[in-house]
Amino acid sequence: MHRRIAFSVLGGLAVVGLAAACGASNSGSGGGGGGDGGHTDATSSGSGGGSGSGSGGSSGSSGGGSGGSSGSSGGGSGSSSGGGSGSSSGTDSGIDGGQPAADPSVYQHHRNGSRDGVYIDTTFTQVAAKTTHVLTNFMGTVSGEVYAQPLYVENGPNAVEAFVVVTEANHVTTYNATTGVVIWDTGPTTIGPYATKNPPGGRVDSTDIGITGTPYIDITSRTIFFDAMTTPDTNATYHHKVFALNLDTGAVQTNWPAGGVDVNTAVTGGFDSGVQNQRGALQFLNGVLYVPYGGYNGDGGNYYGSVVGFPVATPQTPTWWHTTALKGGVWGPGALPTDGTYIYPITGNTSGTNGTWGGGEAVIRLAAGPTFSGNSTDYYAPSNWESLDGSDTDLGGASEVLLDMPGAKYPHLVIAGGKDANLYVLNRDNLGGLGGALLVMPVGTNQVKGAPAAYTTALGTYVAFHIEGGTGTDCPSNEAGKEGGNIVVLQLTQSATAVTAKTAWCSTQGGLGSPMVTTTDGTSEPIVWAADNHLYGWNGDTGAIIVDGTTTAMSGAVQGWNTPINAKGRMAVGINGQLYVFTP
Repeated sequence: MHRRIAFSVLGGLAVVGLAAACGASNSGSGGGGGGDGGHTDATSSGSGGGSGSGSGGSSGSSGGGSGGSSGSSGGGSGSSSGGGSGSSSGTDSGIDGGQPAADPSVYQHHRNGSRDGVYIDTTFTQVAAKTTHVLTNFMGTVSGEVYAQPLYVENGPNAVEAFVVVTEANHVTTYNATTGVVIWDTGPTTIGPYATKNPPGGRVDSTDIGITGTPYIDITSRTIFFDAMTTPDTNATYHHKVFALNLDTGAVQTNWPAGGVDVNTAVTGGFDSGVQNQRGALQFLNGVLYVPYGGYNGDGGNYYGSVVGFPVATPQTPTWWHTTALKGGVWGPGALPTDGTYIYPITGNTSGTNGTWGGGEAVIRLAAGPTFSGNSTDYYAPSNWESLDGSDTDLGGASEVLLDMPGAKYPHLVIAGGKDANLYVLNRDNLGGLGGALLVMPVGTNQVKGAPAAYTTALGTYVAFHIEGGTGTDCPSNEAGKEGGNIVVLQLTQSATAVTAKTAWCSTQGGLGSPMVTTTDGTSEPIVWAADNHLYGWNGDTGAIIVDGTTTAMSGAVQGWNTPINAKGRMAVGINGQLYVFTP
């Protein structure tokens, strides 16, 4: 069938039409609330903000003030998204140019705007990590189910280092990072009642639907941003509400609507929380909060793969970009990596396209607002996107990660994995339009899902993936044939003409969540970490087991795509009802 690209113009903005359908569950293999998206075209619309980026724009500060330990009333700053990997030493990764490497805090999913999941911590050498164990005296009781990654702030409330955990029961809780004692807890009284029944758009496999996507902390204004599903009438109607809480007190920031921004009413064009699910992590860039949306498991209703931008200076005038085709959800748990200028959503399968590509099965580069140029340099979709649509094998089955290889022919890359079990390597400087990938190759025996991590050592550049219910296609037998687990690590190389990849190693364990990486200086002593109902760690170069789970057992498993974090000499994992902390 002839494939056409349809363009539409809204408010003077040219946008590509997108159509996609796809779904992710809130089960152990899915995210809390999580379908992947539908079939739909891409458009940008603004409520009061026109077709551009809306108030707050893409440059400069648009939110209130810098804020001290006592808290700022501002909802956000104009600073860039948090950047390179870092803790007590080392240098910034340089992709998104955000927080200093010396700041060990975790303000967003996978710590860095690139979503590479790389941390620097001199405590976790490969030798010291062998003694990693549970801190049994850490309190850390959690109110509800945990699908979002925990966050960590070194300069937390009252200058105390703190963990931040959000739950499906609409609780945001800060914990003393040393003792686990609750510092403050903000719950449904402020945020609103969570849903206890599946919405019209499909189902989730959690008991409750509340806060699912990982929040973003803007440390300049000391604000915690998040989206919560609420229902004021016992599941008769559904409302996504976006909140900004004061990091120091847990109160809603004074420049933010006290009841949150109701996305149903703030967004023009028919946004419906009953069919639009919020699963992916939030992003914050240059004074605009970006929230991704997809559908529910079952792909019910007319939803779109969406990114809504909320200028923190005027949060009730957001800008809505969505696929032009129905469905096409943005639902990977990492979601919205940034290079400091653009954000990069990845979409699921669409429906009803009639052969016209409408934004599904794609990596999209969005400018401030968000806005989409429609140019082939600003999107990639496989040439077989229609086939992927028809078989529900979305490219957007996993989040993507941004990776730099300085000095190489293609120094700026996007790495993605699909439900078709393929690895996709793209040129970030020219995404290539339809079929324009640098490399497409099979990497797993089943679907690639979750959130990948990417890291560079003295021996090479690697990407670590979660394979859903399978393993790598070419796992070497580093441990007497015992490999065959679901964490698969690929090594990338570049010649003068091409990008190539090979499987470096696979975990021996299966059923693990998404990976992340610690190093002692950004490249040395790499350890890849992942969890089920134990925390595990492997040598990042060889796959040799370092933390075998013997002393890291938990009372339950992480939700299937969740990931550990590093927090200044500690590892932390959130499971339903409990935050666990580990140390060598």
